[in-house]
Amino acid sequence: MKKIIILFALCLLITQSNAQQQLYTFSAFQQDYTDLVSPISVNNGQVWKSNGFGSFQVPFSFEIAGNNIAQFFFIDDNFFFMTDTFDMYLMTVSGIDIQDKNYAQGVSQSPISYKVEGTSGNRILKIEVKNAGSETEVEVKQTNNLFLNFQIWIYEVTNVIEYRYGDSNITANDMTMLEEKNSLLIGMGDEELNYGFFVYGNETPPSFAELVNANEGSEDQYRNTSYPVNGTVYRFTPTTTVSTDDFNKTKFNLYPNPVTDVVHVSLEKITPEEYSILDANGKTIRKGSLNALENTLDLGALNSGAYFIKIGNTTKKIIKK
Repeated sequence: MKKIIILFALCLLITQSNAQQQLYTFSAFQQDYTDLVSPISVNNGQVWKSNGFGSFQVPFSFEIAGNNIAQFFFIDDNFFFMTDTFDMYLMTVSGIDIQDKNYAQGVSQSPISYKVEGTSGNRILKIEVKNAGSETEVEVKQTNNLFLNFQIWIYEVTNVIEYRYGDSNITANDMTMLEEKNSLLIGMGDEELNYGFFVYGNETPPSFAELVNANEGSEDQYRNTSYPVNGTVYRFTPTTTVSTDDFNKTKFNLYPNPVTDVVHVSLEKITPEEYSILDANGKTIRKGSLNALENTLDLGALNSGAYFIKIGNTTKKIIKK
C-alpha cells in the first residue's frame, strides 16, 4: 500500500460536520472536457510512478478552507497544495493509484501539466493529468489497458475548486478490482486531520460529506462505486456565510519555520493552552502548557525532520533543520 494513500485514508477517521459548520457546497454537472493547449509541463517528459514534482507557485491569491495557498506539488498519485505556513492539503481526483502508461519502457506517455487562463481578477489555474494508467492493474493483473484523464481547476477570487473528468475506460468491474488496493477515495483533506470533504457512492448522483476533527469512524461509507463519465464536473464552492471560525479552532502562529533551535509560538489570545509535540508518525514526544501571547519552545534536542505542534484543537507542521 502506498504511503500517500494510507495518509489520506486516515483523513476518513473524522466525524461529519453539521450544516452550521459547512465550508463548501457541492454540485455536479456535465460539461465538455477539453485538453489543455500548450500547457507548462510538470514532469518534463519523465516517466512517473511514485515520483514527486514541484513546487510550483499558485499565481494568484487562493484559499482552501480559509487558508491562503502558496504552492502546489504532484506527489505519487495526487496534487498537494501548501499554505504559506507549510500546512498541506491533499486533493485526490481519481481515487486510483495511477502511473505513467509507459513507465516500464522509460519514455513518458502520460504528461502532467498546468496552465493559467483568464485576465487578472478572473483567472483559473488548470492542472492536468493526461492518459494516466492504473498502477494497481499492472500489479494485480499484469496488464496495462486502463487509462484516465482529469483536471483540477482553481478559481481566483471565488476560491472555487473543480474536479473535471475526461475520457477513461474504467468500468464497474475495474472498480471492484481497484478497491482491493483500498483506493477509490475522491476528495480533499489536510494532513493534520482537522478538515476534509469527500464525494462518494455512485457517480450519478454522488453523495457529499464534509468532515471535521479527528475521531474514529468507518472509511467504507466514503468509497466510490463507479467512476465519473467523460464530461463530469465536481464543483466545490466556498460558503459565503460560514468561515473556519465556526470550528472554534485554536489560532496560533509558529516562526521561524523551518526552525534550527527555538520556535516562537504566538497565540491570538491569553488563555492557558496545552500543547503537544508529535513526531512524523503521530507519537507524542513532549507536552506542556502555554500561558502568554508570545511563547518559545526549545527544539534544539530534536533530530532534523518533520514534526507537528498541537495546541488546543489545532495542529501545525514544523520542519526542524
